[in-house]
Amino acid sequence: MNPNDIIKSYGRLNPHYVNGIHKTIKAALEEHPRTFAIRVDLRLPAYDVVAATDAGVISRFIDSLKAKIAADLHRKQKKGIRVHPCTLRYIWVREFDKKENKKHYHVFLLLNKDTYAFLGGYRQSEGNLSVLITQAWLSALRLTGLQYRRLPRIPQNPYYYLNAKTLDTDGIYPYLIARVYYMAKARSKISVDGERNFGCSQG
Repeated sequence: MNPNDIIKSYGRLNPHYVNGIHKTIKAALEEHPRTFAIRVDLRLPAYDVVAATDAGVISRFIDSLKAKIAADLHRKQKKGIRVHPCTLRYIWVREFDKKENKKHYHVFLLLNKDTYAFLGGYRQSEGNLSVLITQAWLSALRLTGLQYRRLPRIPQNPYYYLNAKTLDTDGIYPYLIARVYYMAKARSKISVDGERNFGCSQG
């Protein structure tokens, strides 16, 4: 299916969300001409698990991941490994599954490809992006324990490698936009509880 058909299948899109998506991707490419974009799904534990699932959980996740990336780069630098600056940018949307009516988050993370170009395995103890994402989400939920490390889920085909120099010719960007626009669809959002349904980097 081509990108336009994919976008049409979503139905009505929220123009505010669409604008935020484009601004965030543009800012990422302006700072990091080689940008690594990755889609992550952040799920909550079962209802009988005591966890911090309030409206601030997604902000805590972002703040925690930023701190863990900074610590990871500092640790590598102390070991004599060359590191590149890396500003984390993000786009997130809150949705609810039909079966349990439980919220979850779809997140796109945008990073410097010269710093992080692969996800790595979540079973490792440190040093890769998968571990940092898992640790940040569990920290946001105030959870500990290996049984929760699969709450962050990596969907199929989660990676997009963007190059500002070839953005108009390599064919990757339209498919990224089609994927991210899923987050801008009007359906499957709940507004009556007062929590935000969408967020993205400011600048």
